[in-house]
Amino acid sequence: MNTYMWNTPEKLRALLCEIVSWESRTLTKGENEFAYKLKDKLLTLPYYKKHPEFIELHDAGLGRNAVTALYKHPTATETVVLISHFDTVHTEEYGELEPLAFYPEELTKKLMEPKYKKDLPEAARIDLESGNYLFGRGTMDMKMGLALHMQLIEKASFEQWPINLILTAVPDEEVNSAGMRAAVVELVRLREQHGLTYKLFLNSEPSFSQGPSDTNEYIYSGTIGKIMPAALFYGKETHVGEPLKGMTANFIASYMTQHMEWNPLFRETDLGESTPLPVSLQLKDLKMEYSTQTPYRAAALYNVFLLKRTAAEVMAIFEQVALQAMAACNEHYQQICTREKVQGVGDVKVLRYEALLEHATHKLGAEEVHAIKQQVLQHSEWDDREKSIRIVDQLMIRCQELAPATVLLYAPPYYPAINSSNHPLVIQSIELMKKTAQTFDVEVEQIHYFNGICDLSYVNYTDDSNEWLAFERNTPVWGDTYSIPFKEMTALQGPVLNVGPFGKDAHQKTERLHVDSAFKEMPIMIDTLIKSLL
Repeated sequence: MNTYMWNTPEKLRALLCEIVSWESRTLTKGENEFAYKLKDKLLTLPYYKKHPEFIELHDAGLGRNAVTALYKHPTATETVVLISHFDTVHTEEYGELEPLAFYPEELTKKLMEPKYKKDLPEAARIDLESGNYLFGRGTMDMKMGLALHMQLIEKASFEQWPINLILTAVPDEEVNSAGMRAAVVELVRLREQHGLTYKLFLNSEPSFSQGPSDTNEYIYSGTIGKIMPAALFYGKETHVGEPLKGMTANFIASYMTQHMEWNPLFRETDLGESTPLPVSLQLKDLKMEYSTQTPYRAAALYNVFLLKRTAAEVMAIFEQVALQAMAACNEHYQQICTREKVQGVGDVKVLRYEALLEHATHKLGAEEVHAIKQQVLQHSEWDDREKSIRIVDQLMIRCQELAPATVLLYAPPYYPAINSSNHPLVIQSIELMKKTAQTFDVEVEQIHYFNGICDLSYVNYTDDSNEWLAFERNTPVWGDTYSIPFKEMTALQGPVLNVGPFGKDAHQKTERLHVDSAFKEMPIMIDTLIKSLL
């Protein structure tokens, strides 16, 4: 007789602690090994002992794999895709408690010792003393979501629910979402192979508080988008003893950053919700060592959130801001030249990466441009953002006739915004979730855009005008180390919903999961949601 392994709060808690102990920090050996451990764990279920072919690993690059596990009812075609990620951020902030970061029971107990408790923020200390929180990296973000999906697959297979489920657990969500971008292609294949109809894409990212004192729980009917406009600033080198014979890239960059930071032109509002304002994520000159040569090349990355805008629309605004910034830069520079009675090195131009690439190809030839890019791409120690900057840098070194200039580009990652708030199934499901939560005396509120950024961005995509091409044409690493399967994303049509446990302080040493929400309330809520679709 088959017996459930994960059907009680106690067993579910033990499952969570086990998969948290499989440390899987992004870009570590643990992240690479996690997919195999998950597959082995799922194979202990009677259903997968009978159907091992329904569990598949999918290459996501750098030794990482996404995992799909299909529960297929003999006669059903309607399918719910259960999405989670298993990578976590790193753990240095835990200090001397870092060895316990992946052992929630031990860490939570250790934090109760006066030595450690006194160092906790007041809110975290109160939660710890309540006994209703479990601390540890990955407890909240987001291995509890994966544990809930594993429990759901077990229950569906034991009770033979007349609906199909595809557990989809991916790596790399915290950096570039390589796992989800790989999984998208496989989800299209699975749909065709098994004759499935995707009814709902259900993520279980945690419910994020909207402020330091916010304890409300939320359901999300969409996810915010994120895109990263970047710029390469190329001035004119000189010796510090002759500063007016050159122009530092830092001087140019300062104008662009002042015009970008907190610029309301990038703010979007939809359904009563607004995006955070843009900020710079990186600003640096590209000198590799100290010298008395002035820094004439610099770069910046800017974070922009999206609700409705496309990559083409953001690039147009970015270009508008850059032109305003360089106009201010040039005006100030001319004033200095007039004051010092020097001719100067000329006005700073603005051009997109696609224009630089066209110019370089015409000047150097396609083969030489390809070789330049390949030289940069060989640097495995550089991530996609650094490679993007360095490709533009190397092209500008060979096209100095364009200087001084600000070159506009995109750097990975790109997360399109997705929203299903007006879909009848989502409206119905949210009402059901609110009513179910009330049975636990819990009030749940709807948010239209999940503000934590998540992998739902890669399903239910629409772009009738192919405006994503602005991203492809202005992303230097496109097609080499980074790409987005827009065609397959468009094929994965179906409403999205995020229903997950309540927790606090994701990406902090006080990351913690609300025990009752995770092990008592959420299993019933998600179970109720899926059964409403039968």
